[in-house]
Parts: sequence; C-alpha cells; structure tokens
Amino acid sequence: GVLAAILVPSMLGYVKKSKVASANTEAKTFYNAIATALTEWDSVGDDVANKTATDISSISSSKGTTLSSAIKEYADPADIDGVAATITDMACEAVGIIDGKYAGGYPQALTNDQSTATTTAAAACTIAGGGSAPAGNNGGGNNGGGNGGN
Repeated sequence: GVLAAILVPSMLGYVKKSKVASANTEAKTFYNAIATALTEWDSVGDDVANKTATDISSISSSKGTTLSSAIKEYADPADIDGVAATITDMACEAVGIIDGKYAGGYPQALTNDQSTATTTAAAACTIAGGGSAPAGNNGGGNNGGGNGGN
C-alpha cells in the first residue's frame, strides 16, 4: 500500500512527460513537412500569406491548395487532433499540435506544465514560437485540423 502510494504518482508523471515528449516530436515532424511544402510551393511560383498560429486546414496557397493537403505525404493531419502553424515570408516559424490530450510544439518544445487539457494547437504554436500562452492557455481558437474539429 505504501509503496503503491509512492510509485503511482511517480509513474503518472513519467507517463505525461513521455506523452508530451512524443507530441513535441510529432510537432517537429509537422514543422518539417510544412517547411517542405512551402519550399515546393515557392519553387513553382506559388505563395501563401503570413499567418500566426493558424489552423493549417485554413491556410491555402495563392493557387488554392490547402497546406493540410500539401503535407499529407510527409505528415497526415488526420492522424492527430489539431495542427496550427505560424508562417512568415514563406517560412514555417513555429508549429503547435494536439494529439489526444497532449500538446506539443516546435521549435520550442512544450513542457509538462504548458501541455494541459485546455491547450489548443494555436496556443501550443504561440508557445513554440517563443510567446506565452493566452490567459487560460486556451489559444482563443479551436483545435481544428486533422479530424475536421472545430
């Protein structure tokens, strides 16, 4: 009984740390996929407007291709609950993701304290870009993305 009382909270902390680390790794995968898609768009004269912590399903190129469809061969947004990106001058600056109840970010990884049940992809993206999460850590938006969430 006493041993369980000591080990259970320790194990729960380890599990969350592992899930957040996995979400941060997933965010890096999406960051690389978005950077690749933007490079491909640029090489064919396509363009995209600057966006800040925006759900990737609502980001489209000047030729009408959505970013979420452009990255599918590299990272499929349908596999997670939400992806948001900050794009400046055709470069991916930051990505935030929601995978289940865990948030991740890249280039700045989220910590256990920043990855909460109320963190949205937009909030994770803001944190990953070096900003601080809005009050309540809810990002002021939806998780959107992969499963059509809104």
